[in-house]
Amino acid sequence: MTSYSSYLDKELEQIPFNLFQILSNYAESNHKIKIAFVGGYIRDILINKMHSTDKYSPIDLDIIVEGSAINLAKYIKKNISNVRLCLIKEFDIYKTVEININDFKIDIASARTERYLSPGSNPNVYDSTIIDDLRRRDFSINALAYEIPSKKLYDFFDGIRHIKLKELHLLHPNSISDDPSRILRGAKYSSRLDFKMSRLSLIQAQETILKWPWQPNIKNNIPPGIGIRMRMELTEILKYDDISKIISALDNWDLISIINKDIKVNNKFLRGLHWIKKLEGKILLYLIKDASSLEISCQRLLINSKDKKILNQYRNTKKILNSNVNKFLTFSPSCWTEFIESNNLNEEAVKLIISDCSEFWKPFFKWLFKYRFIKSIKNGEQLKEEGWIQGEAMGNEIKRLRYMEIDKHK
Repeated sequence: MTSYSSYLDKELEQIPFNLFQILSNYAESNHKIKIAFVGGYIRDILINKMHSTDKYSPIDLDIIVEGSAINLAKYIKKNISNVRLCLIKEFDIYKTVEININDFKIDIASARTERYLSPGSNPNVYDSTIIDDLRRRDFSINALAYEIPSKKLYDFFDGIRHIKLKELHLLHPNSISDDPSRILRGAKYSSRLDFKMSRLSLIQAQETILKWPWQPNIKNNIPPGIGIRMRMELTEILKYDDISKIISALDNWDLISIINKDIKVNNKFLRGLHWIKKLEGKILLYLIKDASSLEISCQRLLINSKDKKILNQYRNTKKILNSNVNKFLTFSPSCWTEFIESNNLNEEAVKLIISDCSEFWKPFFKWLFKYRFIKSIKNGEQLKEEGWIQGEAMGNEIKRLRYMEIDKHK
């Protein structure tokens, strides 16, 4: 443990903006108040050390203080120098503060405990100690902390041993029911770090998911707070990770229902996932586009009304196409253009249809990248010179000429 403490000390002293010294000074000047680095930053440094690699680069810096997070944030801002930008954002409800220094993000939290009055609900938050704060975390590898200036390494849950074994261990038996988004985090860490979920942790996750809904008295059976945490986790995954690996891990663990129980992870689904990413479409919508209970899926992932309209457009269009497949297979490029544009299909709905990988993907793809940009060879002014009068007839002529140009691309 001492060797790891010495290693962490050297690594943490290299954090930008002389932050290590600023935090030490704050602790000393405030009656040796306890401050600690915690979570992913410590975890990734130790992974690099134990497995002789340098490929794990911490994304954010997390700090715990036994006291006021906002006071510490203000002290940091006052004492850093030679920075272009330093912004502070406070979140009172969770006693946390986010600092952005030249795009380097630091999360500071007042040490706290959390009590969940019911499964999946938002917790009640209480001031506490660093030790108690570590008990509320998700996995043992994220419950490591390095206190300054005492240079003390906290490891109450065998996090160091689990890093050596490359295993993910939940901290307590109610971990998943307290916060189901921890299933997504488990898949994220498994993919990102190449760690395995421990047997007992996997059993806990599977058994908890089988008990859904956790609160039958809540509208649509979705406990408060789950949507926010699920959306936050998926947003980070889409930003930093390979969503295909995350989905495959959830499927292998029989936990895919945390997103959508109707997902069938096969070659067609993964090919579609590849295409929606390639098209820069909305991946969250792709994941729930064919859910049997669309309203529940939308609520679980906090899908807004605009995106719900896109999903309904996709589903209605798919229903129309499947109602007369033979007819649509004979459509010309201009017929497809008229079908898409007369139905005012949203561009994102078109991308979902393309990613569906059905027999109709190609004309929608060509409309998205070619047909919709083709114009009539004559505009209104030119037709006026030929004797046309502005009105419906002229509009139809411009459309006819445009469709002729589009049909040249059969």
